[in-house]
Amino acid sequence: MTLHEVVHDQNGLRLAEGQLVTPEMLTDLMVHLGRSVPVEILPENVLVRTTDSIVWWTPAAERRMFFTDRGGDGVLRRLNAKHYPHPPLVFKAAGTHLWIRALPRNERPAGKTGLYVAPYWNCNDQGVVCTGSMKIPREKSVKAIHGWERSFFESAFSHANGASRHTHFPNGVLAMWLSLLGKQQFPSEYLVATNQTLADFVNHALS
Repeated sequence: MTLHEVVHDQNGLRLAEGQLVTPEMLTDLMVHLGRSVPVEILPENVLVRTTDSIVWWTPAAERRMFFTDRGGDGVLRRLNAKHYPHPPLVFKAAGTHLWIRALPRNERPAGKTGLYVAPYWNCNDQGVVCTGSMKIPREKSVKAIHGWERSFFESAFSHANGASRHTHFPNGVLAMWLSLLGKQQFPSEYLVATNQTLADFVNHALS
C-alpha cells in the first residue's frame, strides 16, 4: 500500500511519487476516521472488544421481568413485574443491534464453550433481540454494558419473535417462568442447546 500526495502545478492535478504506508500511518488514519478503539480498562466480563462491537457475559442472577398484558391475559398478568432466577448469559451489542445466548455453567466462557438458546420472548433462533421499546445506549463502550442489560430486562417481553423453541420445560417458556416464581436458581436442564460455540456466535454476529 502506498500513499501519494496530490500535486497542483501548471498542468493541473497529479499524484506525486508514492511512499510506503507504515503501521503508524494506518493508525493515524483510523484515528482521523473515528474508527479507533478507545483506550479502556476491560473488566473480567468482557469477552471481545472491536471498533464497533462488544461481547460480554453476565453471571446467573435474580432479575425482575416485565410482560405485556395482551388482552387481559391472566398468565402474563401473574408473570409481570416479578423476580426470577436467570441463567448466565452472553450478550453482543453492535450499533443498535443486540444478540443474546445462555450458558450452561456459571463461569466465564471460552471460545469452544457451547451456547444455548436464551429462554426469553423477543429473541429469535439466531439470538437476535427485537429491541422494540428498548432504550438503546448511545455510548459504544464498556460503560454501555450496564445500559444494554438494564434496557433488555426493563423492556416488556411481548412475543416469541419466531423462535422455534425457547426451553425444554413442559408447556413452554411461560410455564417455565411461572414455575420459577420464588425459586433461587435457574435449572440448566431447561436450556435448549444450539450448534454454536462462543467463537461461532461472535464471528457470525460480527459478519
